Amino acid sequence: MSALPGKRFSLVWLAALGVVFGDIGTSPLYAFQSAVSLAGSSHAIAVASLILWTIILVVSVKYAFIMMREDYKGQGGVFALFALLKSARGSKAVGFGIMWVVAFGAALLLSDGTLTPAISVLSAVEGIVTIHPKLGQFAPGAAIAILLFLFGIQRFGTGKLGTVFGPVMFLWFLSIALMGVIQIAHHPSVLRALDPHLGLTLLAQSGWYGFAIMGAVALAVTGAEALYADLANFGKGPILTAWYGIALPSLLLNYLGQAAYLDINPSASSNTGLFFLLCPMSMRGPLVLLATAATVIASQALISAVFTLVRQGKSLDILPPFLSRHTNSRVREQIYIPAINFILGLCCILLVAVFRTGSSLANAYGVAVTGAMVVTSILWALVMFSRPDVARWKTVLILCGLLVLDLSLFLSCMTKFFLGGFLPFLLAIGIMILMLTWHRGRQLINEVMKATFIAPEELGKQLAAGSLPRVTGTRVYITRERTPEHSVGSIMEFQRRNKSVAENVVILMLPSNWSDPYAVIADPVVRKHAGGLWEITVPHGYMVEADAPESLRAAAEASGGAFAFDPEDTFYIFPKEFLASDGGRMPSWQRRLFVFLIRNVGFLVKLMGIPPERLIVYLAYININRQAAVSSGSVK
Repeated sequence: MSALPGKRFSLVWLAALGVVFGDIGTSPLYAFQSAVSLAGSSHAIAVASLILWTIILVVSVKYAFIMMREDYKGQGGVFALFALLKSARGSKAVGFGIMWVVAFGAALLLSDGTLTPAISVLSAVEGIVTIHPKLGQFAPGAAIAILLFLFGIQRFGTGKLGTVFGPVMFLWFLSIALMGVIQIAHHPSVLRALDPHLGLTLLAQSGWYGFAIMGAVALAVTGAEALYADLANFGKGPILTAWYGIALPSLLLNYLGQAAYLDINPSASSNTGLFFLLCPMSMRGPLVLLATAATVIASQALISAVFTLVRQGKSLDILPPFLSRHTNSRVREQIYIPAINFILGLCCILLVAVFRTGSSLANAYGVAVTGAMVVTSILWALVMFSRPDVARWKTVLILCGLLVLDLSLFLSCMTKFFLGGFLPFLLAIGIMILMLTWHRGRQLINEVMKATFIAPEELGKQLAAGSLPRVTGTRVYITRERTPEHSVGSIMEFQRRNKSVAENVVILMLPSNWSDPYAVIADPVVRKHAGGLWEITVPHGYMVEADAPESLRAAAEASGGAFAFDPEDTFYIFPKEFLASDGGRMPSWQRRLFVFLIRNVGFLVKLMGIPPERLIVYLAYININRQAAVSSGSVK
């Protein structure tokens, strides 16, 4: 996927600039000052050298040049690499060790999504201190109000936000580049920072303290993972155009400008508003407003990446199926997930309320995103190792270089672990446990489903030959997939429990139609089997919610009267697969956690146009010991 269809390429990269690069684009607000406060103002140029080369190596080399070559059907990120690995391995199962790495990497990114909006917005609002010191007391409250606004507008979709945010970020990058150029013109010797030897010398002279300095330098590349994770939203071409054409040169110029300013004004190194000091006093008010707008956009980069990750996790059966809504008719990957949006917003507001300053939050920042960088490199290497046409020695050589870079940043950030870095780390562990639990539970359920599955044709024969009493009316078993496996198991289990068979039994498949996003009901496909069993497929556009009653009405018309639909005599059956016993294949605590997730995960059919009085939801108890609680083996 190279661009959004139907739009000019120029507008796509502008939208990408607004969504993808908001996070890394606002790092100059706090990254340089955090690092130079540790190294000392006398080493400002050396710190700038470390930041410049870290950006070049992490973003331009690792993500833009290496990682973005590997996409799964236009998608990027940890889960996309996992999908590539599964595809390359074919029927060979993925080991638990790989699952652990995938879950941990995704969990780190999800936990980072709670920190980025909080520190970005708070750091920008704190710029009002450079206008008047007493205004600082209002910064936390203003940041919370802005966060409420940000998460409140997510429902309008990434694409719409990108068209608004793009011009704002374009102005932001031009502004920070101009601020840097002015300072460089006053002190051109700062260009010595382009020599990587200066930064390496500083680290060598600092000894173990160099890790602390690099922990602050790592703040300059937070948001780099969004470059890859948001690949599905805008495409490779527009993202790289925005990076090399605008974002990268603007960032380099601004960091050099901050180093130049400090080389002339060394006493400013302890000022948390160092970034704003590059601007004349008369323009600081507008700059604070622009910075605040930019940090709102910075938060969008991570929010968009989190939505994408959650959707990918659901498709891989690593995360529960949260209720989601598509927000772009041209790009199906752009979605809005209300539950995740609420959780992220609540966490961000709590972080601002507790930490209250950007410098305090900086101690918690960096651990999660640099840890995710390590995982991304490992998964990339596993994908390369699975390809026989890629020389292993090349993969090993590149992997060693990536791990030296990633582990240096990760271990440096871990020096802040007890100062707040433990928060995203512990949150990531909790999310990882949820992922592994859900994946294991679904894996066991799918094993039973496959073991007991029979084709609809065979099920129809059993229904015809069975001895269970027939009752008038229609029972409809709905699935969002294109295959009937789970519906067949649901039919057999529900009839086993109720000791009866409906006059008409319908398997209704409502898959998404990706080619026509606004098609409410596509052409129905109706198949009749023995025993009153009907197999009906009615695709619908992914931008509209499926309507089960209307789909059945369309199927009745398409069948020419062979299938009759009476809405007053139709019930819709939905199972929730439930592990009654796992045969000792899950620890008791993990099974209880899975049961909790099953019971409480959002129910995804409430928008299908089904009257509540016609809906039957039941728990399909699955007993691994018996190998078939979903099915009694036949319909008698």
